[in-house]
Amino acid sequence: MNKEVKKEIHQIRDILASFDKSDFDSTTSFYHSSGFPSGCCGDATDLLGLYLLQHKGLDSEYVCGNGLGENSNQSHAWLHCNGYIIDITADQFNENGYELPSVIIEKQSSFHELFHETTSRISNISYLDGSGIPDVLSKVLTVMHASEEAL
Repeated sequence: MNKEVKKEIHQIRDILASFDKSDFDSTTSFYHSSGFPSGCCGDATDLLGLYLLQHKGLDSEYVCGNGLGENSNQSHAWLHCNGYIIDITADQFNENGYELPSVIIEKQSSFHELFHETTSRISNISYLDGSGIPDVLSKVLTVMHASEEAL
C-alpha cells in the first residue's frame, strides 16, 4: 500500500469524523448512529471500498466479523485490500477497553483475529446502488479536493 493511498485513507477518516449528522444521507448508518465511528463500520467500509475502486483502481473485500471475544453478538466490518487489513472505525471499541488507533492499515491485526466468524464479499459499485454511500463519498471528495486546492 503506497504512502499516498494511506494518506488519503487517513484523510477520509478525518473528514467523516468532522461531518455533522446533517452532512450524511439519511439512509446511512452515519446519520442514524450515536456519532461516528460508533455503529458506522459497515457504511464506512463500503464507502472506503468504493473510493479505492473508483479512484485508485484497487479491488477490495468487505469483511464482516462476528463474535468478538465473549460477546457473540458483536459484529464489525473492515476491508481487505492488497494483503492489508484496512479499518477506519476500530477505535469505536476503545470504550470497551481496547486501545486501537482511528485508522488501521496493517498486514496483520490481533484485534481482527478476535472475531470468531468472518464473511466477505467483493466491494463493488452495483451493491451500493440505491444506497446513500455514493452521496456521502461525493461529499467527502468535495472536502478532499477543497483541501488540496488550499495547499
